[in-house]
Amino acid sequence: MIEEYINRDELMRLLSTLAVVLTALAIAVLFAIIVVPGLRNANKPETPTPMSPVGGVPGWLDPTEFPPARGRVIPPVDPQSLIMPSPQLIARGKTLFGENCAPCHGELGLGDGPASATMNPRPRNFTSPGGWKNGYDLPAMYKTLTDGVPGTSMASFDYFSRRDRMALAHYVQSLGAFPHGTGSPEALAAISKELAAPGETTPNRIPVTMAMARLIGEWSAPPPLAPPAEDHSPAAEILRSVIRDQKRAAQALAASETWRKGPAELAAAIVADAPGNGFSVSSAMLSPAQWEQLYARLVKLERR
Repeated sequence: MIEEYINRDELMRLLSTLAVVLTALAIAVLFAIIVVPGLRNANKPETPTPMSPVGGVPGWLDPTEFPPARGRVIPPVDPQSLIMPSPQLIARGKTLFGENCAPCHGELGLGDGPASATMNPRPRNFTSPGGWKNGYDLPAMYKTLTDGVPGTSMASFDYFSRRDRMALAHYVQSLGAFPHGTGSPEALAAISKELAAPGETTPNRIPVTMAMARLIGEWSAPPPLAPPAEDHSPAAEILRSVIRDQKRAAQALAASETWRKGPAELAAAIVADAPGNGFSVSSAMLSPAQWEQLYARLVKLERR
């Protein structure tokens, strides 16, 4: 019927045009499916390489690796022996710096340690005189080591002995070629007075991992709070009626320090936190006599 409106040549031209259009559409669809996603991925920013935490060194950055250390009493020292730098102090400071400061500040004190990329603000560049919070003279550095810098990742190192803090301050000063100064006379007098104070005591220290292992070993979850199945005494039935979660109830009583004093204290401990503590709110309806029975039963269960 279409031949009545157009001749054969025009029909062929229309079909050819239609074929070209369909081919172009097919190419466009393939381009959108295959090529466009590749272009997007090519322009996508590179995923940063995950940074593994710095391990194997003591310090606030990795407290789980604190080596065990027994506390000791440090005798008083001559302040001048710590205020004036010496090869021994700087050598000690270098050791402390490598163990505690290099992960953030870098081995050369440039503020480019392996952990620095995760910090805001970035760690201090000790080789530059710009931007110091407390200053870079000796009393200022000692204050920073003692108090830390609030609002930054710089934590307090007050668990170091005064001698070690001074040794670390001297070594940090040695990293920068600029003049550091000695601080004001008042600041020097204050630090001299602190250094000359009676001997200090350093506390015992153990790695956090060791402390956690000991806590886990010393603490075990109490068994579920339930009387034996064959026990149908009145006290056992009262206990069954007021417990909704046996494990939670046992943990709540184990954590309470007051209920063992008597029935009244038991009632107060259970009713105040029900039902979150594993006991039913219906426990508030128990009579004084029932609380006495329940108390005696719980004491007996605890002593099993």
